[in-house]
Amino acid sequence: MPANALSELTFQDSRLKYLYISHQRGSMRAAADEFGVAASSISRHIAKLEQELNIELVKQGAHRVELTDAGKVVVEYYQTRLAHQQDLFSKMDDLRGQQQNLAVIAVGEGLLDAHAISSLNHFLREHRTLRTEIISAPSYEVQRMVAQDQAHLAVIFSPCPAAQFSKLFSLAQPLCLIVDRNHPLAGRTRVSLEDLSKTSLILPGPKFRVRELLDLACANIDLKIEPAIITNSLSVILDFVRTGAGATLLPERPVREELKSGALRAIPIDCPLMEHTEIQIVTRRSRRLPEVTQALALALAKALRTSPVR
Repeated sequence: MPANALSELTFQDSRLKYLYISHQRGSMRAAADEFGVAASSISRHIAKLEQELNIELVKQGAHRVELTDAGKVVVEYYQTRLAHQQDLFSKMDDLRGQQQNLAVIAVGEGLLDAHAISSLNHFLREHRTLRTEIISAPSYEVQRMVAQDQAHLAVIFSPCPAAQFSKLFSLAQPLCLIVDRNHPLAGRTRVSLEDLSKTSLILPGPKFRVRELLDLACANIDLKIEPAIITNSLSVILDFVRTGAGATLLPERPVREELKSGALRAIPIDCPLMEHTEIQIVTRRSRRLPEVTQALALALAKALRTSPVR
């Protein structure tokens, strides 16, 4: 056998196992009885293993199977490999159990309010072994997390149709102009895209879904709308709007409490693209969710449905 042959040798588990069990049981015949094969088959496999390793593994002429020093090394190797394999399977079982009991939900900013969380809490109390992690992030980040399996579920505003998502639930949520009650447009029942072009707007950057929808709507009528301020912070956007200095575009849910109190107004926009947007619960297309995560998605949908906007 060439000197470098050992580095290229691929052990066959059956041959290693036959040697190991023959040693454990004391004879090749006892090993054959355990495996339900002929003793000659056990002998041939062990002989083949000796040929591959180019060394004697079993002492010749002994009534019971007695290992040579090389045979002891091979059996020790096999025992170590078995232990590592069992450790691997044990760790995989633990990880599978953890995955079955962990649900990560990525949520667009402002889309999951205290009322919805409170409604969802009943389900979580009934499933105490389920660990639920809720991560709030911008819409483009939420989409990325779902696409890359960093989140099991997502609550997202009007995701891009090209995204590889399965829609589990949807709730109509038109994109509106949000203004302070003293804003010049506060008394309007509808506004046009041309009205928006003449309004001081604070909006998120181009990667955000709201901005993508606005840019797409403007492109359809060859109109350009540039915001006065760009920010990635929902709180900064709302603080700006509350001052009355400008307006923004949002679905109603993130500002539902201030709409109820009358502090802010939501004005529909005369644009089909913005009138038919919705909040969706999605997962990556073709992803198989554990049953408990499917139940969580349903509970989340009920929480959103029973959380009134007005």
